[in-house]
Amino acid sequence: MNNLQFLARALSGEAWSITPQALDHLHNQLASGQTLKVDADQSAPEAAVQRVPLLRNNGKTVALVSLHGVIVSRAPAWAEHYGYVGPQSFAAQIRTLADDSSVASIIISVDSPGGSVAGTMDAAEAVAYARTRKKTTAVVNDMACSAAYWAVSQASEIVVSPTAMTGSIGVLIVHADYSKMLGLAGIVVNYIRSAAKKALGQPYEALSDEARAEFQATVDSMNAQFVQTVAKGRRKARAVVAESWATGEIWIGADAVTQGLADRVASLQTILGEQTGAIVPADPAPPSPDDEEDLEARASPPPTASSGPPDPAQNANATEDPPATLEAGSSIPISAPQAQEEHRVNIKDILAKVQNGQALSAEERTHLNAHLDGQPAPAANVDLSQLSPEARAAVEKAQADATAAHARAERAETTANTERDTRLNREFSERAVALGQPAAFGATLRSASEKMTAEEYTALEQSLNATGAQQRLLGESGSSKDNRDSGNAQGDYNTRVAAHIKANPGTSRANAGRAVLAADPAFAQRYQKQ
Repeated sequence: MNNLQFLARALSGEAWSITPQALDHLHNQLASGQTLKVDADQSAPEAAVQRVPLLRNNGKTVALVSLHGVIVSRAPAWAEHYGYVGPQSFAAQIRTLADDSSVASIIISVDSPGGSVAGTMDAAEAVAYARTRKKTTAVVNDMACSAAYWAVSQASEIVVSPTAMTGSIGVLIVHADYSKMLGLAGIVVNYIRSAAKKALGQPYEALSDEARAEFQATVDSMNAQFVQTVAKGRRKARAVVAESWATGEIWIGADAVTQGLADRVASLQTILGEQTGAIVPADPAPPSPDDEEDLEARASPPPTASSGPPDPAQNANATEDPPATLEAGSSIPISAPQAQEEHRVNIKDILAKVQNGQALSAEERTHLNAHLDGQPAPAANVDLSQLSPEARAAVEKAQADATAAHARAERAETTANTERDTRLNREFSERAVALGQPAAFGATLRSASEKMTAEEYTALEQSLNATGAQQRLLGESGSSKDNRDSGNAQGDYNTRVAAHIKANPGTSRANAGRAVLAADPAFAQRYQKQ
């Protein structure tokens, strides 16, 4: 089969959403009389859909789908070898993967200047459907213009490479007038129509005003559908898309993110690594505060949209320390040190800290170990020889990133535990001193805090605080001279604290204790060894 009939049919007065350079290339290719050699057994490229296993080794995969080349409605499968893609076959692939329970998510690798309007809505609706079933990410690598952007604007997320070309939103119809050329050859073509508007704009007659108006009305109608589809997929007001995006302009890399056509800049390798579990996913960028969806978008939000943003006040309360309560008549806060704080352990936050070289707490270390225990090394489960060079490079990078992250986590373990123990020992020692106990009693307090409920620990501190007050009132500690002579550092400490408070009215006992120890390092060392 040696022909370009499918392309000739598409170029015969159809509407296009494509970059002008690509459309010129199609016309030149058809005019040259060039044919495409096709083997009888030639089928679609094997790399059109690839499945990459998750690192969790749970039998699920990430589907990598290619949308590469010029979009031509009903292009035959063999044409994909020559840079064409049929939107109907692409849509069928996406819907099949959306309904496949073994596919955890879908990544669409996009490199297309656009193509025919016909069939593009099928592709867009398939992507929108997939978005309702699972995470569907479009990676512009390296072009998503016109009809290609029309289709992938419905994805859950659009990611662009640093040099990606995104945009060229619009529709056009090309009319070639050969009447003068035929006239020079003495040929006149006449059209006999059953109605005045039947088959207007033929190539062998001059373009009439009426035919031009018909073409313009068609372009405007299809462009309106383009704008509406993009507005719904990107959750933007139609006016924003129509006035700011549908200008035919192309944005490069991060400029598309700034304009709102894309969500972030990243490579295909990064996205594949994130979705297979090899690297930490990036936090999605918050929506722009001045973005306003139109009424239709509000009435039918994309199925993946959340019920609403979290309450800022709730977020603030989740991270702020609760105020310490005071026992009546005492200036010592009744609250445990950091060991009593409520921690919210999140694996994404933990992995981010590991990648940044930050130390982990014991709780975070435990959570990470449990997470890693459930994710064995995937090398034996991924047959790299079955993947395309692009996908193979992405998987190899993801595996290398995972190995490096695990190594950093192991190196951070000792440091994290040491730092946490040092901090808690210091805090509980200070707490013991504030309660009128020896610094060494801090170890007992820490053990109690870890074993008791918050209420039980609070009651323990209240009891210790009251006991210390009674001892001070009864003078059970003895005189300062007796204490120094007998080597009673605790009694000396109580005397010094009382003197500091008397000299500095309003100072809490805890602050006075810290001041006393800071003023005499030798005494502080003797006191803490007691």
